[in-house]
Amino acid sequence: MQGRKKIVLHIGHGKTGSSAIQAALARNQDLLKSAGIAYPEHPASGRARRGEVTSGNLDVENWFEGQVIPAARAQDGANILLFSNENIFNNFDLFLDNHRKYAAEFDFEIILFVREPFEKLNSAYQQAVKRRGFAGDIAEFADHDGDAAHAARLLQAMKAEGISFVLFNYSALRRSAIQAFFDHLGIWDLIRSQGQAEVGTINRSLTPAELDLLLHVNRLFGVEFGSVIADALIHRLPDLSSVMAPIDPETRALFHARNAPAVAAINQFLPESDKLSFTSEAPDPEPTVADRRLSDAQVEVVRSVFPAALTYKDGVVLRDIAMKYESGEALTRDDAIALMQYAQKARPHGQIIAGKLKEWRKA
Repeated sequence: MQGRKKIVLHIGHGKTGSSAIQAALARNQDLLKSAGIAYPEHPASGRARRGEVTSGNLDVENWFEGQVIPAARAQDGANILLFSNENIFNNFDLFLDNHRKYAAEFDFEIILFVREPFEKLNSAYQQAVKRRGFAGDIAEFADHDGDAAHAARLLQAMKAEGISFVLFNYSALRRSAIQAFFDHLGIWDLIRSQGQAEVGTINRSLTPAELDLLLHVNRLFGVEFGSVIADALIHRLPDLSSVMAPIDPETRALFHARNAPAVAAINQFLPESDKLSFTSEAPDPEPTVADRRLSDAQVEVVRSVFPAALTYKDGVVLRDIAMKYESGEALTRDDAIALMQYAQKARPHGQIIAGKLKEWRKA
């Protein structure tokens, strides 16, 4: 008879190695299952197995009662159900408000990672540039970073509710974060001996030249172009070294003062050896001119992405095809080919698109 099920929720927060952990979870899905741990499949699981940036195996909307609970009830043969999405960190009220309804049915455990405040600020700033089209400097971004305060609130809330949780300092673990995660689950030796324990660098930060480029692209064209270029750079050139974005002394002082109470609250839940601190207090040196110049490899990646951008002439073609709706004209083979070519710009490796283009061009 199957025992009581346990639901483990890895909730981030962001920029604490979540994508690497999720890649390791996706790549070792079968091995986890053999150990009685289910990591449910998700449409993004394939990308995670390839080492690309994902948000785990949950979608944020209605994530708890709409996804976690139904999946846990439907799962047979596993005593532990494991879910991961760093964005749950900012949507955790869905759990806090509703977990009591399921306390008689499931045990719950929360896994939360935190990070040194200035390291986290730099990494989150670069992520906003890469994925959200942010075009400001790090001082502007620092005014809106409240993850330390939010983490402190969640920890206090979980303590008050009697919710089981484990807290890790990513800055103390770094590349051993995956080991710590699986070690906590009691299966690190299994993963190390029979699975895929190494996942490589995923979602690296930017070089100074890349950061300069993306800030300009975001300002000129928006996130639709900036995120495509960023993804291409970090996926195709994952091992380039990056540096922290320079932070002026005034911004450092304000950020330190604003986050010190939250860091003190978080440290109450960390062992002495792993407590958070405000490291890297000295201003970072400005990157040299050479650092701000794209390498040949970086230029080639950016050049390969830019053909996906629509030109002025493309707009004329698309306008004329769309106008056929108003005139009642039939869509021609040439029109269909033109539209599919634009689809290929957006999805250059799409097999269905390539197949249809080949078929229609022969017709």
